[in-house]
Amino acid sequence: MSHTTTIIIGSCLAVALFGGCGSGPADRPVTTSVTAGATSADTRSDVTGPERCLVPALGVSLGPGDNDMRGAHLPLRFTNTASRACTLHGAPGVSYVTGEGGEQIGLPAERDTDGPVVTLAPGETASAGLFLSSAPRKTPDCDQVAVGGLRVHPPGNTEPVFVDHEGTACAPPLDGPFLEVGPVEPGADNTGA
Repeated sequence: MSHTTTIIIGSCLAVALFGGCGSGPADRPVTTSVTAGATSADTRSDVTGPERCLVPALGVSLGPGDNDMRGAHLPLRFTNTASRACTLHGAPGVSYVTGEGGEQIGLPAERDTDGPVVTLAPGETASAGLFLSSAPRKTPDCDQVAVGGLRVHPPGNTEPVFVDHEGTACAPPLDGPFLEVGPVEPGADNTGA
């Protein structure tokens, strides 16, 4: 008897113990996305839902936002550039950098990771509220360092994306964090403000 058959029979037995196992449409065998010895040909995305959005299929950019006395509140946008739906969950990792491929400046963003699972259809955009503190420009003891952009790790990704953005940060020991980022949420204009 195969492992998959055992799972289906075991599922039916569990249903029988807790509610009966009939022959109506609601009583179809339960399948699972975990099958011992499964190959890529055995997995079906329609059973498990869309896969996680990966960097090669994401456009990452900053949108227009608001400014207040504390700093700037901008939407950090994630656009699905693939031909299939994908999901994002949690907050991205964000750091100031000197430029594309450059060194990190200061501490990474403080993250609020508690958010919904967001499904992006092809061409659809979601965003995370990004706060950029104005403290480096107002702190007398700050040894100012020019920022050339942001290094962004979309949720669930280890591969970074460079987002062009000029700004100011402080060298150690006053190195922040001067960034805060919230979870990815539906819609292109979440500023977190």
